[in-house]
Amino acid sequence: MTTHTLTSQAAPSGYRSGTAARLTGVPVETLRVWERRYSVVGPRMSERGQRLYSSDDIQRLTLIKQLVDAGYPIGSVARLPTTTLQDMRTPSEPPSRSFKVGVAGTFMASPTVIDALKSGPLEVVCHSMMPQQAADIFEDAHVDAVIVELPTLTEATSTLITNIQKSCDARQAIVLYRFAPGKVIRRLRQSGFKVARASSDPREIATLCQTLLQSPVNPDIATRLPVNNETPPRQRFNDEQLSAFLASANNPYCECPRHLVELILSLNSFEAYSAECVTRSPEDAGLHRDLQRTAGHARALLENALERVAEVEGWQ
Repeated sequence: MTTHTLTSQAAPSGYRSGTAARLTGVPVETLRVWERRYSVVGPRMSERGQRLYSSDDIQRLTLIKQLVDAGYPIGSVARLPTTTLQDMRTPSEPPSRSFKVGVAGTFMASPTVIDALKSGPLEVVCHSMMPQQAADIFEDAHVDAVIVELPTLTEATSTLITNIQKSCDARQAIVLYRFAPGKVIRRLRQSGFKVARASSDPREIATLCQTLLQSPVNPDIATRLPVNNETPPRQRFNDEQLSAFLASANNPYCECPRHLVELILSLNSFEAYSAECVTRSPEDAGLHRDLQRTAGHARALLENALERVAEVEGWQ
């Protein structure tokens, strides 16, 4: 009786919602939301009012689920043609270069997974089964990316991954997880990490990592400016000096010097504010550290401009 359940639901008329959910990995509740908001598929209705999904629907939902797990927002892939989804999931062109990677995690650092990664364009330079020790083990390894597998994600994950990245100068970080709160996943992606659910199949993990490394950080933030990880120069002018510049900016035909000073004052304040957020909000530490550095570099550029203005205006 139980053995005939799948057969009866997988009749030529189509798959019922529960079976579709099991085959695609998309919970029934999520499937309902995707259909209502994004029209991902258009299942037909049976005489009894039950949704019936075709084999093409199952294939499409499976592809969308894989892309969403790889970091693509559902809204960006929901209405794409199935052929496009297939191309996104399995890039048709081989990568132009190999990636040097460091891998951390009990499963990720196992010989089976490392062999699967090496079969593609990934060169495993360093590995550790203990992510908490990876920063020390990966130090000065100089890799393109780190791939870290964690059973769960917490508010402290961002700091852990950032420390691993810094230790080996990795420009990208992939975080694979088993279970995680949605808000933590969103924050990690906002901080520039590529986050996806882990698989127990080494070949699937290898394909997923290759796809993520060749894709933008996140389709929502792919066009953002790169973060300058260098420490910005120290402030060259204090508030008293800037106030003195303001008092000297008395050219009635040009207010650029005054606006320039006001911009520097604002950046000084924002730089200090971001530094406070780093210590006040551990879950957002990585993001606010980037904001602090960005503000500092912008402030340094405007300080250079102010110095040129001071020379032209004859300020002391």
